[in-house]
Amino acid sequence: MSLSTTERSEHIIAVPEHCGREWVSSSIPALRPSPETLTLDFSQTVRIDSAGICFIRILHSRYESSGGKLILRNIRPDVFKTLEAWGSSATKESGKKAPLSFDRRIALIGIKAVQFREILKQALSVLVEMLYWGTIGALRRHDYRKGALGEQMYQLGYKAFGIVGLLSFLIGLVVSLQTAMQLKTYGAGVFLAPLIGITFVREFGPLLTAIILAGRTGSATTAEIATMAVGEELDALQTMGINPIQFVVVPKFWAISLTMPVLSILSTVAGIVGGYFIAIFYLDLASTLYWSELGKNLYFDDVMAGFIKSVVFSWLIIWIGSFYGLRVRGGAEAVGRETTASVVTGIFIIILADALFSFII
Repeated sequence: MSLSTTERSEHIIAVPEHCGREWVSSSIPALRPSPETLTLDFSQTVRIDSAGICFIRILHSRYESSGGKLILRNIRPDVFKTLEAWGSSATKESGKKAPLSFDRRIALIGIKAVQFREILKQALSVLVEMLYWGTIGALRRHDYRKGALGEQMYQLGYKAFGIVGLLSFLIGLVVSLQTAMQLKTYGAGVFLAPLIGITFVREFGPLLTAIILAGRTGSATTAEIATMAVGEELDALQTMGINPIQFVVVPKFWAISLTMPVLSILSTVAGIVGGYFIAIFYLDLASTLYWSELGKNLYFDDVMAGFIKSVVFSWLIIWIGSFYGLRVRGGAEAVGRETTASVVTGIFIIILADALFSFII
């Protein structure tokens, strides 16, 4: 578009809070005759629907073809993202590529940075509230459901025993077999016991349990809270003076904090038992030799490292699941989208945290 000059007529329109069909109908007569420079002020706009999007795109095309200038001022990042998404799909359907100018790229980078800052601020706010109401705040208020902790421990912990034990046993078998094949070549099969034991106590036990619970518990937490948000149940809790995080998240926080170490121990034992079967039936080691070598090479620091990891991973699972559930806006599609994002983000953060722990403990 061409640059505006002082000689050209300029018109400023304040877009209402809801940019929809009613505003479009009332604005069309006001734009006749069309000014050569039109400024739309979005400082009050928080929502825009398909009618508003189409109207703005039509205005953009008309001003671009006539050499005029259309200015969108004070537009919120979420509203701009909606316009951008519509524009991207329209460009894709038409088969035309719309190259971005340098200024446009810089603006998009700035918008992404602002969006990331807001997401990080919201995530840290949920984390601080969860830790506060789960510790210090628990001594000051008593808005807890009776029996909620036991129910959540049953749902999040006890029901996961089977899948955690089975998968850990199978992975222990596979890892032990691949390791034993190499150790047998060099006649060092006796080292299978400490290798599998230390690996599962420090790494595989907490990590496998966390990944399984991120897909099982994390997704369930996000879906449950997101459904409550869509059904306005969280708003109802706030209306009654009840903090939603204290009422919904804290029982899950304590339940997974108590059951995750137990599940991690189960995973570790199942993996070591898998290694035991490989040592007995493939390497022909004596049963007493396997367990004695395992006991000689395991130290208290290894057990504490696995315990600390399991507790931290449990907090990450509930934190990420609760954050994505609380940020849902929309309907069923938003619930599915945020649930998927919760699982993917949870597994990524857990693996990243485990990598960081490897350099610390």
